[in-house]
Amino acid sequence: MEDSLGREQAVGLHQALERASIGHRRLWVRYLYLGGTADELEVSAYLHQCLDLPARERDLLSWAANTLLDRRYHQRVPSSADLLRHGTGRGTPERTA
Repeated sequence: MEDSLGREQAVGLHQALERASIGHRRLWVRYLYLGGTADELEVSAYLHQCLDLPARERDLLSWAANTLLDRRYHQRVPSSADLLRHGTGRGTPERTA
């Protein structure tokens, strides 16, 4: 994975899922419901930092995870825009239509 922003999102997402005991399949199903287009294998590869995904797909995964996380106990997963706004992302934002 070459995109540092994407890598940062993948690590944060993977950690949030682990802390909350949310499986990759459950995330993927919610992601599809929200309009995601990557298949289950691509999502798994992304979560293990083996595949880059476009910012739109990464943000849909973050959104899906956030809808599954219990707000009282788990930190939210940031979107690309959140990471760029707070200066933690080191990449250039990708354009999304």
